[in-house]
Amino acid sequence: MENCGFGWQNHVLDATLAASAQADTLPVDNLRNPAGSASLGWRCPRSSAVLTLSLPQPGTFRAFSLHRTNLTPAATLVVAASLAGKTVWQGQAQACANGQMVLVTPSSVQADAVTIAIGDSGNTDGFLSIPLAYAGPIWQPVRNYSTESTAGRNLGSDSITALGGTQFTESRWIQRSLKIAHQSLGDTDVDQIEQILRVAASGRNILFLPVPDAGPAALAQKVLFGRMTGDDVSNPFGVADRHSTTLTLMESL
Repeated sequence: MENCGFGWQNHVLDATLAASAQADTLPVDNLRNPAGSASLGWRCPRSSAVLTLSLPQPGTFRAFSLHRTNLTPAATLVVAASLAGKTVWQGQAQACANGQMVLVTPSSVQADAVTIAIGDSGNTDGFLSIPLAYAGPIWQPVRNYSTESTAGRNLGSDSITALGGTQFTESRWIQRSLKIAHQSLGDTDVDQIEQILRVAASGRNILFLPVPDAGPAALAQKVLFGRMTGDDVSNPFGVADRHSTTLTLMESL
């Protein structure tokens, strides 16, 4: 099993984006917006769409993902990465959970163009809504995170209790969260975490993959894409090259 992975160099933010279709008020360039709201995302008025990323220079890719979507469990995702017009990797998945789909390559690939084809013929909304996407490399610490890590959720709901005791609840949103406890970071790991936290502090979303080599169904269930903060880094083992910290990741809404 691979160590956990962090995706923080999102080529969706620096590539030229093109879409097979888009709504006039919700263009594909909205994918650069860090908010996960459907009202600020990319909308395709069809049951299928193709997103193309073009880079001026080859970049590194390992993970491809869509988040906060309206895709159904029957949706399909096909990703192809190419370099100088030649396909270097292609993969597909039919597994959507928590509104997200994820594909991870066995190893990093170099590419200057990526096409992401999305299909969901059974979607009753009549359109595809894609607020957030990630396409880029992942970084993995030398040792894995601690079993003391926890997963939680924040609930956005209003609850009213009538005089007769009947309770009425209106649920608006559910936000997943993670407390990633790592008790064995090396010196170089700490330097990398510092870079990631600086990027996160600028408002960018961070992708966290608990098990990068899991299948698409497990990835869709467990992956989280959102805002990350970190506690102080401690040195509980004296002179040993071991450091401890806890990272908090909140799903973008």
